[in-house]
Amino acid sequence: MKKFLLVFLLGFCSFTLIACQSQMEEMTLLDSVSDISISKSNGYGGLNENYFVSINQEEDISTIEGILKNAKGVNGDVDVNNDNPDYDILVRYENGDTHGLHLVLGNEGEETIFMYIGDEKNGFTVSSEATKMLKSIIDVQ
Repeated sequence: MKKFLLVFLLGFCSFTLIACQSQMEEMTLLDSVSDISISKSNGYGGLNENYFVSINQEEDISTIEGILKNAKGVNGDVDVNNDNPDYDILVRYENGDTHGLHLVLGNEGEETIFMYIGDEKNGFTVSSEATKMLKSIIDVQ
């Protein structure tokens, strides 16, 4: 009986730990996106509010929403000491909420990394094809 209880508790604890780690697998959008503002980043931890582009065209917003929804989590794998974000992104939702994101934009053929501002150690990667789409929307050469 004691062995059964011990095995049950170990299994339950393992399941709980695995469930907690899997919470970061995908990015969460709070509502429908109404506007996206982008600025050059000044580094981790803050949002540069000196935006050089505001995206409010439905097609571009839809593309970025799709990219964010398909981003896959990389818990604890972001090196915030050696890499700096390229851009800061403010996502405004129709319900009035906002999200601040850092963006490390990959080169051609590379993945791109998004991070929630304030939780920079946990990033979300998107494919090289998504990187190409982002570059065209942001108009980066």
